[in-house]
Amino acid sequence: MKICFVVRSLFRQLPAYTTTHLAFEAYARGHEVAMASLNHFTLEKDGRVFAWAVTPTNKSLSDRDVFLKHVQTKEGRFERHCLNDYDFVFLRYNPGEEDLLHRQWSPALGFGRALKEAGVRVVNDPDGLARASSKMYLTQFPQVSVPSIVTRSPEDVRAFLADLKKPAILKPLHGYGGRNVFLVKDTSEVNLNQIISAATERGYLMAQEYVPANPAHDKRVLVCNGKAIALGNRWAVFQRVSQKGEIRSNMRLGASRQEATLDFEETQIVEAVGPQLVKDGLFFVGLDIVGGKLIEINVFCPGGIHNINQLYGANVGKEVIKVLEHDHATLGRKREAFIEGATP
Repeated sequence: MKICFVVRSLFRQLPAYTTTHLAFEAYARGHEVAMASLNHFTLEKDGRVFAWAVTPTNKSLSDRDVFLKHVQTKEGRFERHCLNDYDFVFLRYNPGEEDLLHRQWSPALGFGRALKEAGVRVVNDPDGLARASSKMYLTQFPQVSVPSIVTRSPEDVRAFLADLKKPAILKPLHGYGGRNVFLVKDTSEVNLNQIISAATERGYLMAQEYVPANPAHDKRVLVCNGKAIALGNRWAVFQRVSQKGEIRSNMRLGASRQEATLDFEETQIVEAVGPQLVKDGLFFVGLDIVGGKLIEINVFCPGGIHNINQLYGANVGKEVIKVLEHDHATLGRKREAFIEGATP
């Protein structure tokens, strides 16, 4: 297969990043791999998409560190590639707060759509990413998620809190990385107006019931093609334990990791959202589950492979690439059957 991995900046990638894991495993399995930064793209007048990308030239790169250094120092070939000739383009571009505010992330989806229309398999699907570009996507699954509202109205936030009669989390609808996330106990919160103002500074907020995150219940689950990734007799899941006094469990904020499994209720959550993820072309997704409820669906650049691999001695990236291989073989058989059926 020919696979191109698209990132915000190739030269800011680290060996522990999930994208590096995926790219290296594709390379290790003998596929033709390219890596490109989004600012190196061109959409030609004929509709073809080109990108200046690096492809490894050494066929014996021993590990991710060596692989990434080879790519980043351009020891590989840095050439202009027509991505229309690729089988898969893996969008691993994570829009930050400024991107979402100024819509600077839209070129990633625009290039992705052009490739999709040309018959290239783009993962995750650009139209699916557009639909899931905010936390509002979570509201499609009320049966497995916590009660929530999306608003900019302080009055509606207060009414939600009064009706909920429980603590709630307030966070920006397009936020990421745990920024401007607040725990509000009830409407008597002294700084409630300031909290609402901070959470709505750049758009809408989501208010959702707070589920106490003890170490056994805050989990990141990696999902591929609508199913939790299986690693032998366990799943690709780990627990994130917040620092003392911290309500946010983001790894970048100092949370620690622990081994975990999925109970029956949590597997039901994955099964409930899986078909919609597949329908929307969201091939590789991270689900955040707290206290038996789905609180986040991460679709742009879900991570966690490095943590899971280190915890279990597993190889999640290999499993993801194997699914791509299966899809590629299936599509190939369908094309052959179509051509054979169309032959006079």
